Amino acid sequence: MTEVPVCVIGCGPIGLTGALLLSRHGVPVLLVERRSELNTHPRSRFVDTNTMELFREFGVEKGVEDTGLGPAWTAYNRWSDTLAAEPYATIPSPTFLSVPGPNSPCIPVMTAQDEVEAALMTRVADDPMITVRFDTEAIDLGQTDDSAHLTLRDTKTDEREAVTAQYVIGADGPGSGTREVIGTRLEAEPRPVYSQDVIFHADLDAYVGDRKGSLLYTTTSQGVVIFQPLDGRRRWRCQVVVGDENLVSEEAASARIRVALGTDDDVELEILSMRMWQPTPGCVTQFAKGRIFLAGDAAHVSVPTGGMGNNTGFAGIRNLAWKLAYVLRGLAPPSILDTYEEEHRPIAVERIAHGVSTTDYMSAMMLGHIGGLDVDEHIEATHQYADYDDLLLGFEMSSSLIAPNAEPPADRQDPANRRRPPGGSVSAEFVPLLRSGRRAPHVWVDADGTESVLDWYGYSYVLLVGSACSLEAWQAAIADLPAGAAPVSVRQLPAHACGGPYQAGAVVLVRPDGVIAWCRNDFDGRPELSGVSAYLPHPARGAVAG
Repeated sequence: MTEVPVCVIGCGPIGLTGALLLSRHGVPVLLVERRSELNTHPRSRFVDTNTMELFREFGVEKGVEDTGLGPAWTAYNRWSDTLAAEPYATIPSPTFLSVPGPNSPCIPVMTAQDEVEAALMTRVADDPMITVRFDTEAIDLGQTDDSAHLTLRDTKTDEREAVTAQYVIGADGPGSGTREVIGTRLEAEPRPVYSQDVIFHADLDAYVGDRKGSLLYTTTSQGVVIFQPLDGRRRWRCQVVVGDENLVSEEAASARIRVALGTDDDVELEILSMRMWQPTPGCVTQFAKGRIFLAGDAAHVSVPTGGMGNNTGFAGIRNLAWKLAYVLRGLAPPSILDTYEEEHRPIAVERIAHGVSTTDYMSAMMLGHIGGLDVDEHIEATHQYADYDDLLLGFEMSSSLIAPNAEPPADRQDPANRRRPPGGSVSAEFVPLLRSGRRAPHVWVDADGTESVLDWYGYSYVLLVGSACSLEAWQAAIADLPAGAAPVSVRQLPAHACGGPYQAGAVVLVRPDGVIAWCRNDFDGRPELSGVSAYLPHPARGAVAG
């Protein structure tokens, strides 16, 4: 019998990340994967700003960034009849654009999922807290009040091993078997389209020309083919829209791609792999039961439009992992785990809906173009495809771990909260704010712009105080917190970092996942701990110390 604190089922990007997050908190992890290796067919490409900030914590940010397409590729998405033709729609993609911005120390990256998984796996392989078992299937999963239990079956030898875990995370993808164990289901409606993914090598420079883009849609006489550069050189992914769930042959797929190029040239295509998929967006009815949790595509599935699937999964595992670690370390009661679904579900549902609506706008644009209609209105609506920083960075959670705000959040649909980029449609404006439940805003805390305030988060709660506050007084006050409360590190912002979202009188309690638990921006007296202590987990007093 093997005993572990946490067993993670699934060695995809979310499972790898969950293992690394738990390890950072000192929790040993058993990571099991039924395949013999990491996925070699990249399905996801976009790594958003939030995820890159998470990768910064692991030290893999620069490695992932180096694999990505540069700004020449990520500035636009384009739609044309063939790859060689002039586009009928060229839409800016500021959320994808890989250039530094004012709201994060990181840039978004357009890369291939296998590159991301390889970078994460390098860290996992070097981590003594993580045990990885490939060729291993998790079966007979169940639980009691005290633990979860499962059997590991070696898929090559059929040898079996009993495992007891304090908690199990099912990160086993859209076809998750863990869902059935906890009695939940994916409430999803399949989209009426099938796409055949084709990964291939080819030199397409002559047909792309100066019309580079993160996504290059073609609406040919034989159907839609979507070109997606993976390395900006010879490695490509194409989504070939087909009539049903049956894979077409390599010869047929190559023929469709050549038609979409818009040339009679005998272009050499080296097909590496093919996969079929049907978009099935939706969310499960229950994220957890007892000691078993769902994460990533096991919990929620997005359409590929906008690239929010994996990124939503990264956000979810970031929310869950520190809470599991705090329970296992005796820093919080098990009731804290109820806030995982409470906080994360609304974010997942909103992002799924955004992807679906974007797909509908884009489909109307392409169908209208094919039918010879005026599609200007649909082109304008499709600007939300890759202009949604407010959705990614302006989320706002609520739960018993987060203080209520005096004012409700701004409505993203309110015209007063929207802007019109040059030549584009209205899009929600992201404004960094100091509000409970939001991502703590980024500011540089050193003179040369290399250390962000975000670099202070990840391990413990942090009490951030502005330059006008007394660091020593707040440190002394925190030392008087009730015994057993979650540890708090007190850090002070330098004067040059105050004056934007953080004022000189700011006092901000930030969770290990970088979310604000409680804040004030105008503190001007002696330290007073009621706000801080009310939203710190305490193992003896329920979810918060209160």
